[in-house]
Amino acid sequence: MKTVAAALFATLFGLQSTDPGFAKKTIPQYRAESSAYVTRGKDRSTYVTQNRSFRFVDVLGDEGTYEDGVLLLEETYRSERADGIEGVRGDAIVSAWTLEPGRPRQLRWTFHEIGNEGSVQDRLFRVTAWGCCDAPTTYSYYSLLTGKKLYVANSDLLEIEGDGGGPQAFRLVAFGYSGQSELSQPPRLQYGTDKAIYQSFSVVSSRKYYEAPRVFLSETGKLEKNLDLRGSALTFAIVLKYDDGVELHIPVEADAVHPEKAVLPQGYSLRVEK
Repeated sequence: MKTVAAALFATLFGLQSTDPGFAKKTIPQYRAESSAYVTRGKDRSTYVTQNRSFRFVDVLGDEGTYEDGVLLLEETYRSERADGIEGVRGDAIVSAWTLEPGRPRQLRWTFHEIGNEGSVQDRLFRVTAWGCCDAPTTYSYYSLLTGKKLYVANSDLLEIEGDGGGPQAFRLVAFGYSGQSELSQPPRLQYGTDKAIYQSFSVVSSRKYYEAPRVFLSETGKLEKNLDLRGSALTFAIVLKYDDGVELHIPVEADAVHPEKAVLPQGYSLRVEK
């Protein structure tokens, strides 16, 4: 078996060496170093990790075809956990570099966000800040095209697919608090695409952050997380449903939220935000 394995390895290695696809020059290597350490104070120890990594991302254009070039994402996540203190504090820095054959990498954008981990979701980059105690987990969404911060939510984005091909056929709905330091402020409802927020509202009430509603979409009365409205107008309702049965119905007609037509219980209102 060893002889066969050795011969197979030699054959594969030879094929890779003679195949023109493997003979191309390697571009400069990019490296990142991670670290972990403990700081000891008088009353407690703090455990710190700083993890750095890279990933390549192909980004779709508006029409659904891949743009020229590839993005190289450089991600750094710093987390701190201290004895006797609940939760893990996190800090994220993400940079995007444009790679083109025969040219040095070009910095496209950088952002800095509170968070513990990140992921690519289509043309968005999502930073997750873990919740602690009764505070919710916060998701911050950035455009992979520009590095601009768009949506903030406490759950996954809701999607509505309309006519047309490519990413611009989709509309997105986000709902949530901006972060643990903003829990005394009203949560926000946002509507738009993966390139821009079209409309934003604060949902004003006496509710506390730990009484957050679940968010749904509805076209025919059925509550759903995603809608396929291809072949029809972008007309539906955003439904906020609290555990005690209270519901807010906010209509979207022809791709525009109409707060003046919203069905709101007494004590609730929508405040337009820029």
